[in-house]
Amino acid sequence: MKPNEYLIMKSILLSLTASFVLLLASCGNDTNKTNESNEPDKSVTVDNCLDFAITEKYGSLDPIKITDVASFHIASQIFEPLLKFNEKNLSVEPLIAESWEVADDNLTHTITLKKGVFFQDNACFEGGKGREIKAEDVLYTFKRIFSEEGNYAYSFFKNKIVGSEEFKSNGGELTGITIIDDYTLTFTLTKPSSNFTSLLATIATGIVAKEAIEQNTIVGSGPFIYNADTDTKKSIVLSRNNNYHQGKDLPYLDCVAFNYVKSGQEQLNMFMDGKLDVVTGLPSESIKKLVEKQIADFQQSPIKYVLKRSSQATTTFININTTKVPFDNLKVRQAIGMAIDKSKIVEKILKGEAAAPGNHGIVASAINGYDYTSVVGHELNIEKAKEILASAGYKNGENFPPIILASGKSSTSLRVAFEIQKQLAANLNINVEISSVSLAEKNTMNAKSECHLSLNGWLAEYPDPTSFLSLYYGKNLPTTNNVSSYPNESRYNNPNFNKLYEEALATLDKQKRYELCLKADQIIATEVPGIPLWYHEDYHLIQASVKGYKPNAMNIQDLVHIKIEK
Repeated sequence: MKPNEYLIMKSILLSLTASFVLLLASCGNDTNKTNESNEPDKSVTVDNCLDFAITEKYGSLDPIKITDVASFHIASQIFEPLLKFNEKNLSVEPLIAESWEVADDNLTHTITLKKGVFFQDNACFEGGKGREIKAEDVLYTFKRIFSEEGNYAYSFFKNKIVGSEEFKSNGGELTGITIIDDYTLTFTLTKPSSNFTSLLATIATGIVAKEAIEQNTIVGSGPFIYNADTDTKKSIVLSRNNNYHQGKDLPYLDCVAFNYVKSGQEQLNMFMDGKLDVVTGLPSESIKKLVEKQIADFQQSPIKYVLKRSSQATTTFININTTKVPFDNLKVRQAIGMAIDKSKIVEKILKGEAAAPGNHGIVASAINGYDYTSVVGHELNIEKAKEILASAGYKNGENFPPIILASGKSSTSLRVAFEIQKQLAANLNINVEISSVSLAEKNTMNAKSECHLSLNGWLAEYPDPTSFLSLYYGKNLPTTNNVSSYPNESRYNNPNFNKLYEEALATLDKQKRYELCLKADQIIATEVPGIPLWYHEDYHLIQASVKGYKPNAMNIQDLVHIKIEK
């Protein structure tokens, strides 16, 4: 997945006037082995287990292969990178690392590891006891990034570390990473990088043990432990790591459960029945009805429920495969962009649950300091859309081939897809076939170029516009159209955009970097390899007994200090 500098958040105070008033005040499946010693303590009760809902099963729990939010949330409890994002302001802080230092040339990054950080107990280790994390484990983690085929983490680091491409091609030593001693190592970069430190705080760089990988076992150093026995069709439950390095009393929770619940209404019902502790992303209409019906539970002491709302560094958009006819034609893409009423989608389908319609660029509105409104996108203009489509050879939609739109299976995704289908038929006489599939199936369709359009969402990997612009960087594209091009599923390749993106990554001055990003964002808005639909703002419904839960723009769930107080 995803701010004081970046977070825009408001807690919601609730009161009831005539009906409903909100007063805002600032305020994917792996097969794994498991050590029996990691089974949840038989004394654990549901009273000290935090229950979430996710709509479908995670894709992967291997840090270098994570591409979906569910996997991100689960794996982030098991694995830890060297650094982390502060959940309040998204600044970078130490985690497994005790400190880090960047040389004056901005090429050499020296990492000092914290002593006494252990992998979780597991049968893959001698005697079943987790061993201490050393610099060699960091090197092994990065060697995997540059040696295992088809992993997403590689897209972050390609050509970034000295000697990495030679290592990828020929093996041997990864010369750009040097171990000084058991607790110190250096990374030498090929050129200055504005996002390297941030990348060391992403789940993609979660530190793994060679023993665990060789035995196909899910083991990290995080606050909660994976157990195959509690990974079922209904949920995945992680148990407390009793040897966690942040303190003997941490985490406070005994377990964390991620329950598979597709329907938003079913999630809400389970929350009301006390079976879920936190529910996010519910339609505002459902929230409104709940508050109107049970306003006393939000107001009167003792408060039973807490409602928060936060802007998200997330954009939902239509991905367009620019290699498939007729979307290899710029005019067709522009016509589609002008024929979709994004404001209607926000008002009619989302019932206002969005920060804003996607009338600008691909970068989300929650990136503080980034003037996303200065990017000129394609607002609704049906007559102009018809003219442009006609100039592309499809007057009144005649002879326009049938197109496939891949959508997720959630109620919101399907309703958005049907609205797009309806609008394109009415406005341009274009027929759209909707393919409702799981996230894994949609990824496969995009990888094989089996759909023209897909309904996608992007949560920032780190709080910077370059995370969104990576969606359209073309130099890493495969040579054929039937293999994965993730994250650039549009298969868009523009030399001018690529140059601006590369310059932005190498520009350390934030203001200058953002200026470059705005220019790159404008190219995307003009050439339309994707159509932003809306920028996110989500509700978080929380049981009042849950203490310390802090929604943030990147959807980070730091659960170490969460308590349940009945």
